[in-house]
Amino acid sequence: MSEVKNEVKSSVLTKLDLLKAWFKWCLAVEVPVSFDRMQALAFGYSMNKILRKLYKDNPDGLQDAMRRHHSMFNTNCDWGSIIHGITISLEEQKANGEDVSPDVIQSLKLGLMGPLAGIGDSVDQGIVATIPLAIFVPMALEGSVLAAFMPGLIYLAWSYGWSWFLFQKGYKMGRNAVIEILHSGTIKKVIDIASIVGLFMIGCLSASYVKVSTIIQYESNSQMVALQDTLDGILPKLLPFCVVMGMYLYITKRGPKYLRLICYTMVIAIVLTFFGII
Repeated sequence: MSEVKNEVKSSVLTKLDLLKAWFKWCLAVEVPVSFDRMQALAFGYSMNKILRKLYKDNPDGLQDAMRRHHSMFNTNCDWGSIIHGITISLEEQKANGEDVSPDVIQSLKLGLMGPLAGIGDSVDQGIVATIPLAIFVPMALEGSVLAAFMPGLIYLAWSYGWSWFLFQKGYKMGRNAVIEILHSGTIKKVIDIASIVGLFMIGCLSASYVKVSTIIQYESNSQMVALQDTLDGILPKLLPFCVVMGMYLYITKRGPKYLRLICYTMVIAIVLTFFGII
């Protein structure tokens, strides 16, 4: 008889409830950001109706849950959706009287938000954002109006689709999702793939959009030969490659002092142009 009751209780939340909670998170995630709690208000806003439904007969439990989900929270908007699903699943189990402590719920949130932020930012910015840009920007420069909108549309489709998938996955698996995430090696594989593809795309974008060439000419067999043609014969895009690697070495040696790097680049470019080198 108790098993029947648990089944009834476990079906309190509908798929529409989950959809509304996910949509609220996507809608508000970057709106109420503050320095002390970051995305906590957006998290609490998305959980509001869920918690009220789960703890409708337990006012004290509702107050505790509201306080619990308005503490500091910050993660990737898309990949962090799985945390919502896991949290809702655990809150549902707690509301049903199962042995789930508030510390467990809070620890899972805080423990997952950092790794998922790192993975999400790497994949979203290193792969999902850059590959469509590399494909469609040249088309847009050729006059295609549709190509100008395609990177944004692809990113939105990925963002919402992947976010909803992870949200549901987290809810269905509950705390087991954490075990699978931590012990399956998926995190390391995703980070490695993102790093490799990200470096590949940086190379492609650098070769396409870093424009550096020399105007120096030299005499060979009574003919003037452009040094740039010789360099292209050795290795096409050699000078852009040297510029990118020079900036990379500067950042690794001196740290991320980007404003200073921009100033140095401008000064060097002006000097080399003044002396007729580039």
